[in-house]
Amino acid sequence: MADRQDIVKKIKIWISRNIIAVILVLVFTLIYVISLSNDDACLNFGATGLDYLNREYYRWITCLFLHYNLGHLFVNSAALLSVSSLLDSFLKKRQFIVLFLTGGILSEITYSVVISDQIYDIGASSGIFALVACLIVCCLRFPEQLHIKWFRSDIVIIAVYFIFANTSITAFLVHAFGFVFGILLSFVLVLTRRIHMR
Repeated sequence: MADRQDIVKKIKIWISRNIIAVILVLVFTLIYVISLSNDDACLNFGATGLDYLNREYYRWITCLFLHYNLGHLFVNSAALLSVSSLLDSFLKKRQFIVLFLTGGILSEITYSVVISDQIYDIGASSGIFALVACLIVCCLRFPEQLHIKWFRSDIVIIAVYFIFANTSITAFLVHAFGFVFGILLSFVLVLTRRIHMR
């Protein structure tokens, strides 16, 4: 009985520390379920090249919350929850959501400019890659944190995600843009002393 209470307590603590990622996953899931009844959701709300954008700039935000299928949703959700648990020591909740959204939106804008004739792109991965970049910057800035156990499940998930998420040239570009913007934004946060060990 005591073991069960201890596990429940640890889960509650983890959820409270990672509440932004948990809420995002719930929103992703809700939007995915809603989009199942609309075959054109991805086409109407995904990021797209400038040739197809038609001044629908909201797409740069809405695309972050859409997913192609259940596997896509699951992989992005697992990666987001994992990177959240690793960044918890460095970022405040507000910084986490701002970095996810800003990195993702800047990545999608860049994608639209570079791939001007592409139809659409969706998924949270551009924002997640910005967060992964932030994690790397934090570990380089605070090397004393590197004593963490590298066989932890969240680290394994992030490593596998980072290596195998690039299933197409479009995915690679969007992820690369997200990663670059994550590095730049993280350096700004470090230089302005907004990221520090908590």
